Amino acid sequence: MKICLMGMDDRTRQSVSLVFKHRADGALVLANEDVADIAILDMDQPAAVDGYRAVHARRPELRAIGLSGQPDLSAEDVLVIRKPIAANKLLEAIQKIASTGALADKATAAGAAAFLSSRIGGSRRRTESAPAPASTQEIQTFDPNAYLLGCILTAAADAAKREEVAIISFYGDRVILVDHQSDLIQTNLSSSQARAFALAVIEGNAGGASSTTGLQRPAIEFVSRAQAAARFEGKTYSVPREVFMWKLGSMTSRGRLPADTHADERVYLRRWPNMTRFSYTDNDMRIVAYWVRQASSKNEIAKALGVSVQEVFSVYTAALAAGLAGKAARGSDEIWEAPEVDEHKERGLFSSIMKRLLQRKPVSAEAEQELAA
Repeated sequence: MKICLMGMDDRTRQSVSLVFKHRADGALVLANEDVADIAILDMDQPAAVDGYRAVHARRPELRAIGLSGQPDLSAEDVLVIRKPIAANKLLEAIQKIASTGALADKATAAGAAAFLSSRIGGSRRRTESAPAPASTQEIQTFDPNAYLLGCILTAAADAAKREEVAIISFYGDRVILVDHQSDLIQTNLSSSQARAFALAVIEGNAGGASSTTGLQRPAIEFVSRAQAAARFEGKTYSVPREVFMWKLGSMTSRGRLPADTHADERVYLRRWPNMTRFSYTDNDMRIVAYWVRQASSKNEIAKALGVSVQEVFSVYTAALAAGLAGKAARGSDEIWEAPEVDEHKERGLFSSIMKRLLQRKPVSAEAEQELAA
């Protein structure tokens, strides 16, 4: 999508350009006002407003976002946001305009990556959210087959039966290769694209273009390992399958439960996931610690730990996608009560030092005099 800037100095232009480059995955580019889809103007500069009005007179389809430090300033047909502006606020404003009118038809899947998702940060720990009251913890479900998650799981199962590699293709040259004999997934998706496509509902048949709200059904083919290696050598990178599928499952869930499972059904976690490779909250860690030691239902875990069922559903869906969750069919799974799990005790270096200092015994007055002597 093409963006023109009006009334911006060179420093501001450079800052906006960097936001588009690093946060929009190439979906937004700076362009001339004669070809731009959206204009961003500094409304505190009268020349910028006049310039936009002149262009809009000959190009009525040009939409605008106005930046202003004046709290009461408004303008017809201009979406005004207040200074100072965070990068996510600017992207949200662009998304809002792009999702209406003719611009919605021009949005691409790359735009979905920019608008439906912010990049996965370097921190492995996500911000903790307070659990919802029990009365508001409604169970929402989703059909995995309506998302990329279900397509990959189905393709992987079929590939295992065929002893071949499944190639899931969508949006032109985007691919995901799954081989049941390998612990790695091959793909050329960026992290932001993976998040966007995880959230996108499949809307049509294979071969179509994706939009910011949906994804055309991927094409799936099966080839030998030699053929897969020859076709995609140097064109994809490797991701641990458990990590890729855990992330995909968690992002697709968004606190919902897969439609073919039940909140009261007891399940078990085969082993600890590799949580060093993806972001998590303290509650995620507590859920995993509780669950890996004893088969439990999702509702039981939520009640025992005092967390929301939505958090439990997300962890369960992630574990299911990664192949780590199973139904508790053994009799022993129904006998023992799950042990109580303490709060997660992982501490940073600074926290550990402070704890040591606070635990030190106070020095008596006599001892202080001896040390001074």
